[in-house]
Amino acid sequence: MNGVKWLAWFVTVCSASQYDSGSEKNGLTDGGGNSTIRLEPIEGTPNFRLIKPEKGTQWFPEREIKLDSCVRKSRCEPLNKTTCLGVKLPYNKTSVRLTFYDTQYKIQNQLELYRELINVPKCWAVIQPLLCATMMPNCEKINGQDMVYLPSYEMCKITMEPCAILYNTSYFPSFLKCNSTLFPPKCDNAAREMKFNTTGKCLTPLIHTDKHMHFYEGISGCGLPCRDPLYTEDEHQQIHRLVAWGASACLALNLLTVATFLIDWRSANKYPALVIFYINVCFAVASMGWLVQFGVGSRDDIVCSKDGTRRQGEPSAEENLSCVVVFVLVYYFMMAACVWFVIFTYAWHMSFRALGKIQDRIDKKAAYFHLVAWSLPLILTITTMAFGEVDGSSITGVCFVGYVNHPMRAGLLLAPLFVVLVLGGYFLLRGVFSLIAVRVSSKDVISPRAANKIRQTITRCSLTATLVAVFICVTFACHVYEFRNADSWKESFKRNIICRLEALKDPEKECSNGARPSVSVLQLRLLCCFAAGALMASWTWTPAAAAAWRRYMAKKCGCSVEAEMTRRAHKHELIARAYRRRNEFMTRGRLSISLGGSRQDPVGLCLDHTSPIDCPDDAKHESHNCFSGELSSSWAANLPRFVRRRDALVLPTHAHHSLSSTPDRRNSQDSQISISLRHVSVESRRNSLDSQLSVKIAEMKTKVGRRRTKHTKTKRKSRAARKESTPSIESQISRYWLQAVAGNNDPSREEVKFSFD
Repeated sequence: MNGVKWLAWFVTVCSASQYDSGSEKNGLTDGGGNSTIRLEPIEGTPNFRLIKPEKGTQWFPEREIKLDSCVRKSRCEPLNKTTCLGVKLPYNKTSVRLTFYDTQYKIQNQLELYRELINVPKCWAVIQPLLCATMMPNCEKINGQDMVYLPSYEMCKITMEPCAILYNTSYFPSFLKCNSTLFPPKCDNAAREMKFNTTGKCLTPLIHTDKHMHFYEGISGCGLPCRDPLYTEDEHQQIHRLVAWGASACLALNLLTVATFLIDWRSANKYPALVIFYINVCFAVASMGWLVQFGVGSRDDIVCSKDGTRRQGEPSAEENLSCVVVFVLVYYFMMAACVWFVIFTYAWHMSFRALGKIQDRIDKKAAYFHLVAWSLPLILTITTMAFGEVDGSSITGVCFVGYVNHPMRAGLLLAPLFVVLVLGGYFLLRGVFSLIAVRVSSKDVISPRAANKIRQTITRCSLTATLVAVFICVTFACHVYEFRNADSWKESFKRNIICRLEALKDPEKECSNGARPSVSVLQLRLLCCFAAGALMASWTWTPAAAAAWRRYMAKKCGCSVEAEMTRRAHKHELIARAYRRRNEFMTRGRLSISLGGSRQDPVGLCLDHTSPIDCPDDAKHESHNCFSGELSSSWAANLPRFVRRRDALVLPTHAHHSLSSTPDRRNSQDSQISISLRHVSVESRRNSLDSQLSVKIAEMKTKVGRRRTKHTKTKRKSRAARKESTPSIESQISRYWLQAVAGNNDPSREEVKFSFD
């Protein structure tokens, strides 16, 4: 035990000797012989570290190093004001030597100006101790000399991030910037223990927020408001009115198109016309998504967070799903409409792809069309939400992809639009070129009506391709404009915020808004979006659609006459009509009998060539290719015989000689009736104008050759008679006339003409 006591005494003596020698060489000691306070110089600076062994131990939190106060020689003077930024100081003397100011009065004025830092909340909370420790520091006599207590480097360092926006401005003088001369490291300071009011406020238009992801750059604790400050209130109202009118008009046109398909679904339910139905459904739902914001309080609920900032990085657990729902309505269905447009161009191209070959039924690929059209947008939508790239925008009133992250918007919006432009344009142009080739090669054999139909179709498709290309290119240009200038707009806004903070210290300073986005570019981008929906709706602005509505209204109003006019006549009714009008035939020498209305799809792109020969009205299964009263070429060719057998038509007197001369020959001169049909099927199928254009030339040559061989074997006719009685290849292509020569080429010969209304 005694050995331990001796060892402890020896260590204490050695330590005291070491401190005494250090004080003599490197420190200043108390002249009165008090050796408990020592001043240890800090190398390379005029500062000293104040060592008080009896003081309770404090530890620097990061490195667990004991903290001592740091001082510098100065001149002390009594405090004129015992409070600093509203907090009472625990000392009564100070020094002005740490600042640029030479009087306490000037320092007090400067502190009052720094009160405006309350507009930067996080900065205000950490800079108050630094301001008081620098501008009103504690000063006292130590070892007979006036010493001022210095703030530590750590006190200065913690202000760098919250006050970063001000560090390179005139608002922060150099003596507040962290340098090792004024702010020695690892020093204790009484200002650290002072309790300041840390409640701050944000400079307008910034608002307070506790979400780090919403902090405005350089101003922690404040974020951009939900209402975009880059646009004025008047510009907000302009865009909202545009969205209201544009989305409403687009929705109305799309719903009208959808209704047009539904009222005559049997006629409209065929490809490629059916794709227009799905495109309009998608645009209608997307337009509803645009219009949701106009409900009471809906816009703020969609694009604003609970703390008043703009929604970013949705979906999130802290917010409701209104933003995500609107995003799905707008983004998913717009992407689906784009995919359906590509499918439309593909289906239309396939209808004209191979003249002279038998085409595959396009509707057999309907399942694949739906799989692609609904799954690809779903993948894009899920990807966007998985990356958290759904952001709100007060100017448009919807949540969309990449309002904050522009590269994500380019990848998830512009890239799909580019693919739509390339594929859709390719298929449309190929289809147009095919139609042009048909028109050029058959201009001498097709009727003027068929030529006009081809010309109209070429015009419609060319116009659609041009407008779609314009809409997509304009959209690209608007987005590129935003991407290129977004940084300059942000920088201008930041300079405006800094200027307004500096203006708090200098009221005469004027601050400009700087560069801002053009509201006209945004309006143009939105117009392209709504105009695309209207363009897709315009495909049903056709006579066929108008006829469908007339039939629908006639049916609802109970107008049997109108309903009868739109019904296709049966075969027995045609002969009966001819009989009832036999006197007109005898007087005029010709007769026109209506076969009834032909129901085309509302788009006017009926390209199906597989319609049956004859479909009765009471068919048990519904087929979109099935219409009552379809006429085949064989029945039309034998129609004169049917009429003669019923004695329904009495020919003029000068035709009896022809009757007796060749009574047994089909299509004889005495019974010749020229039948003009708009929709007679040569290949035992429904004959729309478009399906006539797609009849295969190779098939017609083969079948005409077989028919000629058959007629040659059964009945030997002269070459001239066969030319007059057999339909030519050209008439097969146009399929508008099935003729049988009557009379000895008498120009006054009589004929009965059957036609559709």
